[in-house]
Amino acid sequence: MRSLIAAVALTGLLLGAPGCLVVSLNPAYDDESIAFEPGLIGGWVDADDNCSLQIERGDWKSYRIHYVHPIETGDVTGYLTAIGDTRYLDVMPAAGVDRGAFLVPIHVLLRVVLDGDRLELTPLSYDWLGGRLRARGGSPAALPGLTVALDQKENVVIVSPAARLREWLRRQQADGPVFGAAAVFHRK
Repeated sequence: MRSLIAAVALTGLLLGAPGCLVVSLNPAYDDESIAFEPGLIGGWVDADDNCSLQIERGDWKSYRIHYVHPIETGDVTGYLTAIGDTRYLDVMPAAGVDRGAFLVPIHVLLRVVLDGDRLELTPLSYDWLGGRLRARGGSPAALPGLTVALDQKENVVIVSPAARLREWLRRQQADGPVFGAAAVFHRK
């Protein structure tokens, strides 16, 4: 499971993966909060999960991310955003590609810690969020301040608008249960 989550930085999996992802219909960024960190540019390897990322500068403060994972290879677009003192990479299917009317671009949020040649990407915890939803029968009270649902594949789908999602994330503790296992990459 950890390697699948690592591959999410990595999001081509989103469109076909059997449930175990936390996705958002809306981005976690807004025009005022988009940031750009040149230190993310380059090649990254996670030897534990046998996956790699090639991150390049994209259009208007975005990143083009090519990932290679044992079960999937693909390209996604990422936007870095700051929420308080925490940075997140909002990853979505590659921008500029028309996939037809029936596909909705979804977002995966990864908490980012960049320390020199070490990049840590931490997704939201599917087990914790999905568990709360199931335990409370999908009730809105399951995650106060956030509107979520389980889709047909059992993915956790956040449907809150960006402002509510950002406020909810601002209240989360970095070591809290809302975050899953981190994937640690080292610069090539």
